[in-house]
Amino acid sequence: MAKDYFKDAVEEGGQSGARETPARRGPSFSYSEGMGESRGTPQGERSIRNISISPRRAMRNPSGETHEVAPPPRSPSRGRRRWLWIAAVLSLVILVVLGLFAFRATAVTVIPTSRAIEQNGDVHIVGYLESAAPTGSLTYTLSAYDFEDSGAVSSQGVEKVSVRASGNITLYNEYSDSSVRLLKNTRLEAPNGLIFRIPEEVVIPGKKGASPGSITVTAAAERSGEQYNVAPVSRFTLPGLKGNAAMYAKVYARSSVAMSGGFEGERPAVPVGELDAARADIRVRLQKKAQEAARALMSDATIVLLDLMSVKYESLPQTIEAGGGVRIHEKAHVEIPVFPAGEFAAALADTIAISLSEEEARVVGADALAARSEIDSSGTALAEGPLDFTLNGKALLVWNIDVAALSRALAGRAEGEFQTIIANFASIQEARARIEPFWRGSFPEDESDIKIKVTAPPSQQ
Repeated sequence: MAKDYFKDAVEEGGQSGARETPARRGPSFSYSEGMGESRGTPQGERSIRNISISPRRAMRNPSGETHEVAPPPRSPSRGRRRWLWIAAVLSLVILVVLGLFAFRATAVTVIPTSRAIEQNGDVHIVGYLESAAPTGSLTYTLSAYDFEDSGAVSSQGVEKVSVRASGNITLYNEYSDSSVRLLKNTRLEAPNGLIFRIPEEVVIPGKKGASPGSITVTAAAERSGEQYNVAPVSRFTLPGLKGNAAMYAKVYARSSVAMSGGFEGERPAVPVGELDAARADIRVRLQKKAQEAARALMSDATIVLLDLMSVKYESLPQTIEAGGGVRIHEKAHVEIPVFPAGEFAAALADTIAISLSEEEARVVGADALAARSEIDSSGTALAEGPLDFTLNGKALLVWNIDVAALSRALAGRAEGEFQTIIANFASIQEARARIEPFWRGSFPEDESDIKIKVTAPPSQQ
């Protein structure tokens, strides 16, 4: 153990006679890293100037003794570990990016061929009722609706009136495949002998197989009076057909609602001006209902031209309000021709000398076309056909692209063949492809791995 040569002597105030405080002695340890006990300096040469300083940190224990603690072992270079982490992260990012490219589907974007069409009302288009249409012609079906509305007006005094009852009936043709025409005022006889008449000429469509042709119309009582307000009738006969027994048995009518409005006597009077104004307001509302019904029939598969819609108005019997006024009732019978979209596109293309099948193209913006036709206000022309009309306005003829056929044509083909393949599709105006992963030079063998996106032509955007 090295001998301690140090003492602490404290003189207070520099005065003599101060008591010397003996230095606290204790063993002193010195270690050199990895070598055990260090060699001390020669005893005679020790001084505070030549004592070697250990790289260890001196610590004092509770008894006052001091000893040195070796520093912790040195760790590997932090810089080298940092670069390893950076390299690992970069590698992961590269793998993720490559994976995204490797698993992305090959995409083909195509713009269909299109042709702007302008109609000036100088070309006639003819449509035929589907049940009697020649092969290859433009066909249409009829959608029929009945709407009712009413409005209250004030009354002034009383008036004596005679009103005939009326109501809807359905005429049936089980007699022939051909249509049956009934003249205006054709009689219908109820089982109790009361006679009703059809106010307009009517054409009943021919039967289809076992299903009879049918059409719904309004019939009115032959005379006024409340006795004609009858319940629904299961079968009306047509006395005018008695000369043909088979026809008399198989052309008939039914009603699903009661006949109503029959009246004869006095009732509150309404000034003519107020009555006409009320009817006009009610019919405006009925017209809006008819247009809403027509728009509801528009779809990708159908074309509906609002101007070809037939609306027939009918004034129904008035009713007396509890407060003394009168309620005006109006009815609208609506018939709407509905064209198949493909057939309509082919017919429109024909007006500009382009021959198309009904599957090849569609019309975009048909609802902006104004149509004109000599349609009888009763709708008879629509029910009978053919329907001859002209158009005014602009629309766009857009070719349909067979996406499945395009995918099959591209599957497994080299990227350099892309434009040659596209040239074989007359329905495609422009196309571009993105093959994934980018290092591949051909389209996938599996056509389901090729995603086709059809975008709108520039004139439609």
